[in-house]
Amino acid sequence: MDMNDKLLSLVASIYDASLDESQWNEVLDRVVAYAGGQAGGLVSCRRTGEIEIAHAVGVEAPFVQSYIEGYESIDPSRNIRYSEIGRVYSAADWTPIDEFRSSRFYREWAHPQGLEDGANVLLTKSATMISYVSVMAAGGLVDSAMRVALSQLAPHLRRAIAINQELLHQGSIAASSVQALEALKTALLLLDPQGHVLHANASGRDFLDQNDVLRSVHGRLVAVDPRVNRTLQQTLAASALGGGATAGESSAIVIPAANGTRYVGHALPLTAGRRRLIGNAFEASVALFVSHASLDAIPGTELIQRIFKLTPTELRVLLAVVDIGGVPDVARSLDVAETTVKTHLSKIFAKTDTKRQIDLVRLVAAFSPPVKT
Repeated sequence: MDMNDKLLSLVASIYDASLDESQWNEVLDRVVAYAGGQAGGLVSCRRTGEIEIAHAVGVEAPFVQSYIEGYESIDPSRNIRYSEIGRVYSAADWTPIDEFRSSRFYREWAHPQGLEDGANVLLTKSATMISYVSVMAAGGLVDSAMRVALSQLAPHLRRAIAINQELLHQGSIAASSVQALEALKTALLLLDPQGHVLHANASGRDFLDQNDVLRSVHGRLVAVDPRVNRTLQQTLAASALGGGATAGESSAIVIPAANGTRYVGHALPLTAGRRRLIGNAFEASVALFVSHASLDAIPGTELIQRIFKLTPTELRVLLAVVDIGGVPDVARSLDVAETTVKTHLSKIFAKTDTKRQIDLVRLVAAFSPPVKT
């Protein structure tokens, strides 16, 4: 599995965990591995000072407890609560590394575990609580590769935490789910094993009403494009049987509209863990999220350009391919020759380690969270 596939698989798992809290430890373990760390934790801190480590990997229980009971108060990473949401910080961002290594926190807590540094990202901040993810490095300081990896994952972790809080931490699963799902801007369809639409949120109903990408035929979801429909039905059937659920992964499918616009569907089985509560509430076996396959924020475009070292022109071509489609249409849109587009595409393929335009769509989709709140 190449790095792009690993990223897409991990992103899918992150959103899976947003509906199945029992999968967070496995997902956190994969986040740590993807970033090149040794240990990690999902931490929340109330304004009153109460610390909770919801999930931790690579740290033994006595160290987790000692951190909560005393070492957190002298950990430089506690400065994350005053930092910018979504940005990656390391110990060196708050204190000179020599001072950090001479500190009691490093000598008594980090170093005995072989931990040298930590990369931290603030995920949520409210009047009463903050939450953040920490990935700890061994054998050296946090490097640019770890920063890039966490920068890729931070938007998805933030969205997943928000969804998890909305769907799973309210009194009634059925009532709270309806309210939370209606509030999502992403089109969401809850389906039975045969693909019948049992529930659609407001965005999902609007999406079906457009009738140019997906439609309901006698209550059953089908794609307008026959070729895409075959893939869609296979994906839904596998998801209904729990395909990918044991691995913590949802299935992704690219769905083009008649006008060339690309959408990405994420089929999430509702047949395992806490997700079954939501599935049972609607008698559904699959949740299908459908979102536009494009970057929805300027920071995202800057991130993808920096990670893959794209020139401004290459970035324009990449985004045009995602939004518009084939080389002739992209050339007309950018007012350049088709040969020029092909030249830029060959360079983009080389830099992103992809071979086809559809791979570029999947790659960009990974940087754009499929669920928008």
